Amino acid sequence: MTTTPTTHTSFVLERRFKASAARVFAAWADPATKLRWNDCHAQTHVPEFSMDFRPGGHEIYRSRLPDGTRLAVDKVFLDIAENARIVFAYSMAADGRALSASLVTVELADTPGGSTLKLTEQLAYLDGHMDIEQRRRGTEEGLDRLMLEVDAT
Repeated sequence: MTTTPTTHTSFVLERRFKASAARVFAAWADPATKLRWNDCHAQTHVPEFSMDFRPGGHEIYRSRLPDGTRLAVDKVFLDIAENARIVFAYSMAADGRALSASLVTVELADTPGGSTLKLTEQLAYLDGHMDIEQRRRGTEEGLDRLMLEVDAT
């Protein structure tokens, strides 16, 4: 069996919120709230989701895309500093085929009139898979829904 080399890349996204860092952090920490805004494929059916939001805790996400592809995301929280930082690693697979592994750092800070969020994702693409523009766009869409979630109230 021939294995395609792993490809590495990264991206950084930043958002300004009207809401406080504590409110934004709470939207990451609460499973029901997170499920409302986080899915990068908003049109999917989510048959399984669980989250244990603590260092060493796991998040499991299973969905089916409109074309029938089964998507699996397995996450572990590595570091959580309340209202300030979330660090997690996750793997993604489609129809049982490993696509990528990532390390993500989310940094939050209060600012006059709200807060800022900086998300840095470092990716290792596996066996020739490469979807950096889709991954970035999906993450941007999730952060846009997060903004609607926290800034609306």
